[in-house]
Amino acid sequence: MLVQFSVKNFRSFKNEAVLSMEASTDLEHTENVAEISNGRNVDRILKNVCLFGANAAGKSNLFKALTAAIIIVRRSNISQPGDILPLIEPFKFDTKSSVLPSEFEFVFIADNTKYVYGFSATSKKIITEYLYMYKSSRPTTLFIRENEEYKFTSPAIRRELSPIIERNGENKLFLATAAAWNSKTILVPFKWFLKIDTYDPITADNLMPRVESLLSDENNSELRPFIQDLLQKADINIADYHYTSKEVDVDEFVKQNPPLSMLSNLLPQKTKKIDIKMVHNIINDKGLEESLEIDFRDESAGTQNLFLFSPLLLKAFNDGSIICIDEFDKSLHPLLVIHLITLFNDPEINKANAQLIISTHATELMTDTIQRRDQIYFMEKNNQTGESELYSLDEFSKHGNKDIRKAYLIGRYGAIPNIR
Repeated sequence: MLVQFSVKNFRSFKNEAVLSMEASTDLEHTENVAEISNGRNVDRILKNVCLFGANAAGKSNLFKALTAAIIIVRRSNISQPGDILPLIEPFKFDTKSSVLPSEFEFVFIADNTKYVYGFSATSKKIITEYLYMYKSSRPTTLFIRENEEYKFTSPAIRRELSPIIERNGENKLFLATAAAWNSKTILVPFKWFLKIDTYDPITADNLMPRVESLLSDENNSELRPFIQDLLQKADINIADYHYTSKEVDVDEFVKQNPPLSMLSNLLPQKTKKIDIKMVHNIINDKGLEESLEIDFRDESAGTQNLFLFSPLLLKAFNDGSIICIDEFDKSLHPLLVIHLITLFNDPEINKANAQLIISTHATELMTDTIQRRDQIYFMEKNNQTGESELYSLDEFSKHGNKDIRKAYLIGRYGAIPNIR
């Protein structure tokens, strides 16, 4: 589970922004909190948070920061000498910050052990990198890196990791290199980064490549009833679906898709054709029920998004992964957004403690009947400096602010557009 993410000097974040998933001592909605035992300690972690704010406040930049850090970790080991580090964008509205490295840090729990991993980087090289783990209330240093100098505090860890240093490079993360060389110490924290994904936002085009393998898995007996149940509870009249996928020659594919003819030379010789039909049960003009198949692309954007999101949802509930979505409510009704969030907070459904982090404009979520105060975050930008600030509703006093939504819309918490 993600405990905390922080970023500094990245896009609109000049100063450090901290997204904490650690629950406060508040006893409301305890079902929204996962309790993870870590030796003598118990970490109380939120299963979801929602981020609100005006347009252009920097909400998307938080998801871009998550995406950048995750991609750098995952792709680091395939980097070649001289390759540019992807997606590094320091704060541009300050001459000092623009030449300094961007900084990222994750605090997370993997295999019931808490880790702290962070790095700073320019587009050319890794400047600092560190990994700590908690066996008790005090952290144990696994490694600290400053440019090309490495420190190991344990002799055993030094023996395991020091031979890998020569296989690393200035534009590669040591975490990824050590994992590639099967370091037992590093594999667990590295694999955690394979369980967190970002989406910007959820659309059919964004989701299809990610769910194709899940939809085509004939051995997954849970998926079809899960999708059917989710669509029916969302009051969408779809009884079933048919999914087929086959490889076709590019010439045949272009014939069936004339707009792609200009790109035929750029396409691979073999490409995959995916066909999805949605089955609707309707009452015909004779008063009889019959099934009607509709092409997936003819369904509404909201139906497409929900259908393709469903396999990811089931996967998260099964393996405890983390889903981060910008503009989560795009094409989704607010009541449906509420329903999906309640699934994550339902311990009978979310048994593996999956997490959902979203940005949204659905202020219907701003109520203590659904969420805890520490599950509501705000993003506000200083238009004079271009800096974004991230803060939690939990930082404000409860007294006199019982109607959270109303208080937000009249500007009590900031993070709203200043309409003149």
